[in-house]
Amino acid sequence: MERRDSLCVPLQLLGRSEASFPPVELIERVPPGISPLATGYVLLAEKRIVIITSTAAFREARRASERCNSVEAIRDIAGVLAHEEWHLKHGADEAGAYDAQMIALLTAGADANGALFHKVKQVKLVVLAASKRTTTTGVTADGQIVAGGAREGSP
Repeated sequence: MERRDSLCVPLQLLGRSEASFPPVELIERVPPGISPLATGYVLLAEKRIVIITSTAAFREARRASERCNSVEAIRDIAGVLAHEEWHLKHGADEAGAYDAQMIALLTAGADANGALFHKVKQVKLVVLAASKRTTTTGVTADGQIVAGGAREGSP
């Protein structure tokens, strides 16, 4: 997947255009202060989504010789985009963001009984259980939601 296609194809799976979506920045590495497992996060003050391109889904999408060979990876990226967009619109609530991600996966053609959908459901349960054990809100001092979207190796 070339850089210019990095967002176009996942957004197409969601039935969206780049013009209808918040700005997205693609970065190679997770910056300090963000979970090393994150595949995306939002910058609330800038109303911008940041997606990590060194994740398994991006690597798989880039390795594919044709777009159709990496549909599951592209679905995964589309789900992360939907998750992070939800955070921009609604705040730090992970339950709602994971619900938006799962709906996006279904919209993009994922099988509700498939591995990708199952991973997102499992990660949602783990994240929600962890959030019950902590008093943090998932937002850093500079307004970044850090618990967003998928995790490396998980959606």
